[in-house]
Amino acid sequence: MQTLTVGASSFEVAQRLSGALSDFQPEVIGSEEDGYAVRLSLVGGDGHVVAVLNAIVAHVTAEKDGPARVLFAGHRYTVHPE
Repeated sequence: MQTLTVGASSFEVAQRLSGALSDFQPEVIGSEEDGYAVRLSLVGGDGHVVAVLNAIVAHVTAEKDGPARVLFAGHRYTVHPE
């Protein structure tokens, strides 16, 4: 099973992102010292990955909480607001 992790600049940002991704069973991880992130398990194939990425883009665009720093399959990506 693969995971996708989205970095967050604060606990509050991680909580908002977690709420936006609630359909995908996200988990807020981290600490004040190490920083926060939202982690998701990707279990539904390519369609699931696309749905998660679309939800991240929608959140970053609507909340201006971006850009989002995404770690997936050992690669780092930056998701900018549309």
